[in-house]
Amino acid sequence: MSSFDSDILETINKRQKELDTLLKSMKKSEKDSREKELELRDEITDENCEQKVLNFIEKEMKIFDAKENIKLHRAHRLGVYRSTKVRPIVAKFAYFPDRERVRASAKTLSGTHFVVAEQFPREIMETRRKLVPIMKKAHDEGKEAYIKVDKLYINKQLYRGHD
Repeated sequence: MSSFDSDILETINKRQKELDTLLKSMKKSEKDSREKELELRDEITDENCEQKVLNFIEKEMKIFDAKENIKLHRAHRLGVYRSTKVRPIVAKFAYFPDRERVRASAKTLSGTHFVVAEQFPREIMETRRKLVPIMKKAHDEGKEAYIKVDKLYINKQLYRGHD
């Protein structure tokens, strides 16, 4: 091979390495930009969760003095942002009577896609999930049945896993 061919090959290899380095840098920059965009989207979506909750309570639940009289310790969304999913908002009320007032007004949401519920630990939620079909069966049989935290009561008697 001539020295001319060798010089050209060396130049091509050098340029290829530069292009590879540049491509790697651009990919990293794109990844960083995507992550920053998701972060900013989260911030925009999450900002003012407390105001969103209070506005929701007034507009959807018809508690017209919520912004003035209901105090929240905090409100935030659960989970990681995904454009395909709506994340629930968890709100901690400063005063128990406010929480109960909002829970009592939850029936105004009937027929909508909104739900107001208490938040429980995973273990309690699993227990409740198992009790719901039993409660529904009792209702179908004309019995009074309700779940209180992780206990099922049928006709005011604690359900103990037998019929």
